Amino acid sequence: MRTRMPHPSRCLARWRGLDPLTRREWRWTVADWLYALGTVLLTLQLQIQSMDGWGLAGAWTGELFEAESARYGPELPGLLYYGLPVLGVTATMLVRRAQPLWLLGSALVLLLGFGNVVPVLVAVYSHAVHARGPLSPVAWSLAYAVGIALAFREAVDIALMGAMAVLLLLALGLYVGTRRELVHGLRERAERLDRERHLLAERAVSAERNRIAREMHDVVAHRVSLIVLHAGGLEVSTSDPRALETAGLIRGTGRQALGELRDILGVLREHPSGPAPARPRPQPTLAGVPELLDEWREAGMSVELRDGLTGADDLPLAVQRAAFQVVKEGVTNAAKHAAGADVTVTLRLGAGRLTVEVANAEPPSDLVPPPTSGYGLSGLRERVDELEGRLTSEETADGGWRLSAELPAAVDAEPEPV
Repeated sequence: MRTRMPHPSRCLARWRGLDPLTRREWRWTVADWLYALGTVLLTLQLQIQSMDGWGLAGAWTGELFEAESARYGPELPGLLYYGLPVLGVTATMLVRRAQPLWLLGSALVLLLGFGNVVPVLVAVYSHAVHARGPLSPVAWSLAYAVGIALAFREAVDIALMGAMAVLLLLALGLYVGTRRELVHGLRERAERLDRERHLLAERAVSAERNRIAREMHDVVAHRVSLIVLHAGGLEVSTSDPRALETAGLIRGTGRQALGELRDILGVLREHPSGPAPARPRPQPTLAGVPELLDEWREAGMSVELRDGLTGADDLPLAVQRAAFQVVKEGVTNAAKHAAGADVTVTLRLGAGRLTVEVANAEPPSDLVPPPTSGYGLSGLRERVDELEGRLTSEETADGGWRLSAELPAAVDAEPEPV
């Protein structure tokens, strides 16, 4: 069975999905291994060349290596005198960030003993980048400069080149470390400012929501309560059956409006004054359209329902809620702007589309139109657009008005109920 290699784009997406701290740790771990494996051969080569007399122990180690090689062969003395020191200093490069003293000390030992400058260069740069301050890197660099002078006391030009390389890497490491700390500090400051800005925005939104809830309670709830109170008084005092029925309808509708208004205020307020309901009230669907129209008929409106739906329960809830809101808004506008006119509500399902249409005849000529804001149609259009539907509102040929919406019979994902 062949193993499938991951696609580069997937690997890049996984890499970008990691948090910044994890990505930085991965980069530094890869750098540790590159330093260790990239310098091992050069370190071993310089360690072998130290037999020519470099360092304080190079000549003595070379004589000892030749004597032991003649007795045991070159493999065991080579591993003992050259392989083990190189492997040891290479291993310290893997912990150069967590335990920098291991690399600094082993590099100084190899420099003084064998004139091996490769671990010194790595140690100077690495310590300058990751140290918390410049004092420790400068002190170690001066120690390495003295060590180079002692190891290459007979080759002044090599000693000067080594000291210049140490100072150059010290300056480069301090620059990289300082720049990294500066960038890290600026990034943390930007993130902190961003969090503070979001917090201030949330506080402003919360304050505005509380203000709107307070105004709605002080104005709307007060007026609706007065309507319910007067309707109840009329229901008790009147003896006319028709007036009694109308007063009861007004009182029941007002109490229902107060309940819905209380739910809205509970959503708007950050800390509702009353206990919040255990479960949110379910939003009405197409099954509630007949009940809605019955309420308007009881209020004296002439409404006809032409229901061409079969299997409406199979439609997505988001589509049913949007269709109900279209019917509600259309009938409400007809009652406001065309009181006394006949209203027709049509529901049709076909070709994967649900068509909802509310049409009214020409209103009486002596009707005084009430003030309007247009917010109802704007909010309804936003609701329909979210479902990738189409909403139209136009005047008919007979002088009436038609509100029509086409909704998809299936949606990819339904919004969460509010």
